[in-house]
Amino acid sequence: MLLYNARKSNSGFTLIEMLVVFIIIGVIAAIAAPNFLGLLNRNRVNDAAQQVEGALKEAQRQAMRQGKQCTINIDTTNKIISNPTTTPPTNGCLLSSRNLDLVQLNSNTTSIVFSGKGNISGTAPVFVVSMPNGTSQRKCVVLEGVLGTLRSGDYDSTGTIPATPVSTSCQ
Repeated sequence: MLLYNARKSNSGFTLIEMLVVFIIIGVIAAIAAPNFLGLLNRNRVNDAAQQVEGALKEAQRQAMRQGKQCTINIDTTNKIISNPTTTPPTNGCLLSSRNLDLVQLNSNTTSIVFSGKGNISGTAPVFVVSMPNGTSQRKCVVLEGVLGTLRSGDYDSTGTIPATPVSTSCQ
């Protein structure tokens, strides 16, 4: 015997329930997106500053290991730290170039020469890494003095970063 008035099982969501869920997800995404983008920019700046510091340490270490003078070039326009581009390549110490595409790179020098003992002569090279959109996140790396010691920190300057950053603003 067939049951003609048996209830059909309706499983699913109504349109109103789905709209409420989408609105809640939209509000949460609108609140979380700026925080996520800020985190992403901070990580990009920190990573680029670590790459600059790593390139300097690598070149200094190679100069001491080989016991000879080593040079690295800094191209702030193309945001590349590399060996000199002479033919044949001479006294370059980096094993690979560093390309810092997503950030802005400022420096007070275009090349650094390490002696066979790992130190430098002349003014202290200063590198400032920041986002191109002008956010407040600014990291700096300074190669100091006769001993060639490295220090890094936050670049403290009001307004725009000067074309030739100074080591005293690296905190």
